Amino acid sequence: MSQLKRLASQTAIYGVSSILGRLINYTLVPLHTSVFGTMAMGEVGILFSYTAIFLVVYTFGMETAYFRFVNKEDTQETYNKASTAVIAISTFLSVIILAAAPKIAILIGLPDAVLLIRWLAVILWIDGIMAIPFARLRHENRPILFAGIRVSNIFINVGLQLCFLWLFPNLIDIEILNNTDGTPGIGYIFLANLIANLFLFPLLWGYLRKIRFTFDWQAFKPMLRYAFPIMITGLAGMFNEQLANLMIEYFLPDDFYDTMSSTEAVGVYNQTLKLGVFMMLAIQAFRYAAEPFFFSQASDKNSPELFARVMHYFMLSGLVLLFAVSVNVDLIGAIFLRKPEFRVALYLVPILLFAKLLNGIYLNLSIWFKLTDRTVYGMYFSILGAAITIGGNILLIPYIGYNGGALTMVLCYLVMCAVCYYYGQKYYPIPYQFSKIIPYLFATFLLVLLSGSFHLQNFLLESAIRVTITLLILLGLFLREKRHLLPKAG
Repeated sequence: MSQLKRLASQTAIYGVSSILGRLINYTLVPLHTSVFGTMAMGEVGILFSYTAIFLVVYTFGMETAYFRFVNKEDTQETYNKASTAVIAISTFLSVIILAAAPKIAILIGLPDAVLLIRWLAVILWIDGIMAIPFARLRHENRPILFAGIRVSNIFINVGLQLCFLWLFPNLIDIEILNNTDGTPGIGYIFLANLIANLFLFPLLWGYLRKIRFTFDWQAFKPMLRYAFPIMITGLAGMFNEQLANLMIEYFLPDDFYDTMSSTEAVGVYNQTLKLGVFMMLAIQAFRYAAEPFFFSQASDKNSPELFARVMHYFMLSGLVLLFAVSVNVDLIGAIFLRKPEFRVALYLVPILLFAKLLNGIYLNLSIWFKLTDRTVYGMYFSILGAAITIGGNILLIPYIGYNGGALTMVLCYLVMCAVCYYYGQKYYPIPYQFSKIIPYLFATFLLVLLSGSFHLQNFLLESAIRVTITLLILLGLFLREKRHLLPKAG
């Protein structure tokens, strides 16, 4: 089996598990948007935004460092060092959060969320210590086991939330988690996440029990030196992803929108962002498979050409997803966002999808500094992106609302891609053929714009026409590309 086929097959396995998992998880979107209002979902969005940012610090770039060093050192020794570092960092940070939860709650403007913040500290601790065992599964090319554990975790989480909020809300009645009127509160969401994470211990016990703690500072230094810029890169990248949620809360005037407050605007924007789930799935599945793949192929003299072909088909797949979701966004929104007030920003979905695609392109481009041990460049690029994100949101949100968050995200990733490509061609030239993808890029944007002007009074008929046109165009694209793809991948 060729290298490209191996990458495709593993991406498919990770992708199927991610798609299945996210689709299961996505059943919570209509549940949440029917049970909770925009204000409550805004609070959930704020808390999970902070959680996503902190998780990057917890893992400290050690997943990528593990892949880099495991190919150069003893596998078990590298596993022990990476695991020890992450467990120590995670424990230290969670103890601080547990102790400072009341002050943190006041600081982020959610004084009633002390218990939720403490639960999130435990959730983050578990996620942190599970990171390296999951990375080892990827290194050992065990995507099916990896996928099975991930999906099981999601099943438990979703099942618990369905029980708490829909099936048995009267039987499972925890007063401290209810609203003042006795209806279920958002605390049940976090309780379900906590319980689901606890089940990871038996599921990954076979790998957890192999960890042997090591405290040799001299042995740690090379790995930490490599990982620190990766952590800064990930932290800045997560800021780029999540900062709009937080900055809408603080920089959007409460009277900007006639029908919602700044916290409610966070809820709307956050749920709109979730409609980019398919692009996020593609990028996540690709990242799971590509990171160990790129490192394993680095010594091959033909690897630059291989990496260029990977980029081509990644971009093509991303444009297909952008087109399919954007053209059918009204139907997707009606299915998942149950209340009309959550659907007022659907016009942002194509912009957000394009930003996510640029993020995936950057993931491809960034391989050069990981393979050449110049990870400090990744830190520089990400800090630049974070500066653009902060500046863009501060400048735009007060004047154009959450539109500013979406446009800033595009600008951020566009600049990061440009500078990463420029320096990559100097230190690790890869013959990317962007000229071949540009016609597809313009065609996608044109079709999305044209679809925005097509409306019928009968929503079901319009949706059926849009789905049919989407399938026909995708079939045409497949027939055009298959003569190039099949001989090369075979």
